[in-house]
Amino acid sequence: MSNVQAAVGVAQLERIAEILTKKRAIGHWYNERLKDHPLLQLPVERTAYAENIYWVYGIVLDDQVPFDASGAIARLKVKGVDSRHFFWPMHEQPVLQKRGLFTNEHCPHAERIARRGLYLPSGIGLTQDEVDVCVHILRGILA
Repeated sequence: MSNVQAAVGVAQLERIAEILTKKRAIGHWYNERLKDHPLLQLPVERTAYAENIYWVYGIVLDDQVPFDASGAIARLKVKGVDSRHFFWPMHEQPVLQKRGLFTNEHCPHAERIARRGLYLPSGIGLTQDEVDVCVHILRGILA
């Protein structure tokens, strides 16, 4: 880590409470607006041992949706909403495969989630109005 990266990290840590408050607010805005959508699996707000900070806001498309995450990302992009894929499963990471790890592994749940999951915009500068636009466009591509 360079000195500049360390300085940025320290500055972010000084604002951690503010950042987490905003990230949770964004997560709650999305949850409130999408909670009734039958074709989406939303992130869990809390478990017995943790509370979601919504570092990213990830959704998983139901199998009834006729396109996968790549299709959703492309459709959202055309409408002006940037999004990105979920992280790829470890057993499919090229760097790990090149090292001979995870040979002939199959993890159907991880593979399904990777192919049907995407992250919606969730930067700390996001406003409620922008979340409303994202949700409106998302609902439109799923209609």
